[in-house]
Amino acid sequence: MQVNAIELVGLKQAAYVLRCLVEGQSKKEVVSAFEEDEQLVDMWILFLKHNHWMEESSNGRWSLTAKGQVWAGKVGTNGDT
Repeated sequence: MQVNAIELVGLKQAAYVLRCLVEGQSKKEVVSAFEEDEQLVDMWILFLKHNHWMEESSNGRWSLTAKGQVWAGKVGTNGDT
C-alpha cells in the first residue's frame, strides 16, 4: 500500500518515519516523502530516539527497540491505526 506521508498527522508521521528507517530507507528518501521538510523528519527522529523506540547502530542502520516494537504495534507503522 502506498502512503502519502505528507497527509499523515501526529504520531502517524512518526510511525511512518520509524518504518521507513528501520526498513533501510535513507533519511534523504524519508525527507523526500515529506515534501523535502528535513526539519520535520529530524524532529520525528529525535522524538523516536528520545523515547527509546529506535536506535542507530554504529554502521548507521536503524532498528526497533523492544519498547518501539510495542508502540509500533499500537499505532501501526504503515499509516493505519
